[in-house]
Amino acid sequence: MELEDIDNYVQNASIEELKALGFLGQWMMENKPKYCICTCKCDSKCELVKALGGAFQTAGQRLQSQ
Repeated sequence: MELEDIDNYVQNASIEELKALGFLGQWMMENKPKYCICTCKCDSKCELVKALGGAFQTAGQRLQSQ
């Protein structure tokens, strides 16, 4: 799977899939301090994390526009 596949998936996701992505994104934001304790801040450099963050943001925007 390529990173752009994530964007395509979100653009074509159903309402249920968008809600699931929204839930996952919210869960990750709330639990990141608990589960990600590395000092290197790899999440700010990782292309996959950036792509997922963008996908979660797009999913949230699509849900709000419904």
